[in-house]
Amino acid sequence: MTPGFHCSSLQFHHPVTLIAKLAELGFGAVAIRPRRGGWDLDTPWFDSASAELAATAKEHGVSIVIDLDAPFYDDPECIDSFSLASQDAAIRDSAAAAIRRWIEGTSDMGAVAITFSTGRVCPRGGSPSVAEDHGEQILERLAGAIAPLVQLAASLGVNLALRPVSEHAIATVAHFERFGQWIGTEAPLGLAADVGEMLLGGEFPIGARLARLQHRLSCVYLCEPDLERGCDQRFGHGDIDLGRVWEVMTESGYGGPAIFRCCGHGRLGLLAAREALALLNLP
Repeated sequence: MTPGFHCSSLQFHHPVTLIAKLAELGFGAVAIRPRRGGWDLDTPWFDSASAELAATAKEHGVSIVIDLDAPFYDDPECIDSFSLASQDAAIRDSAAAAIRRWIEGTSDMGAVAITFSTGRVCPRGGSPSVAEDHGEQILERLAGAIAPLVQLAASLGVNLALRPVSEHAIATVAHFERFGQWIGTEAPLGLAADVGEMLLGGEFPIGARLARLQHRLSCVYLCEPDLERGCDQRFGHGDIDLGRVWEVMTESGYGGPAIFRCCGHGRLGLLAAREALALLNLP
């Protein structure tokens, strides 16, 4: 596998300056997220900033993963970026349009994957009618929204991958597998597995389950949620043995990026990255 680090874990650092430092430490991949006023499609400097990121990554032999799950990017009062599963067609269309813009706007960066989640069926705190919105109807809506995005991404040489998120329409890896029946096995939609979300979904053993699905994996996010603080745990300070997950995945033959993420600990600086590497038995 290729060890990677999520730049949002170090929110006080600029991704371009981080790439060289992370490569020097031994990371071969980075994940970047949109951020209003920073890496933002709607700024006039977006193309030049993206070109600089891509050129710096290429210079240092680092792969890029684009993580579209950017908290509060589309709405300053809503942590979820969008909803492809909403009962409201206008909301679904807006979500699909947003993802389409990112696919088209970053297609020249050579990212190994663009990852996204489905969003919730209804806003946080809402309660859709069970009688009106069954599981199969949700999957049909998702297939209708996601299939054209997958086709677009494939036409541009972009690998699009779905990240299951707790309380979203696709909340677990098992849900992702079932969704494959609706979108079709020939659709090149990858899986961006999030170990923290798998923990919340009770999907154990994590390493073995991911090893079984390595043929669908586009990337893995290695993290553990800190539910009390609403962020991620520091590496080596939680209950999940991420080092063991790494070992099992490596033994399975998966060779893609495994992205360490610990949002909420930016003041640790590069110590966080060093703690991640300390979990691995790398040569």
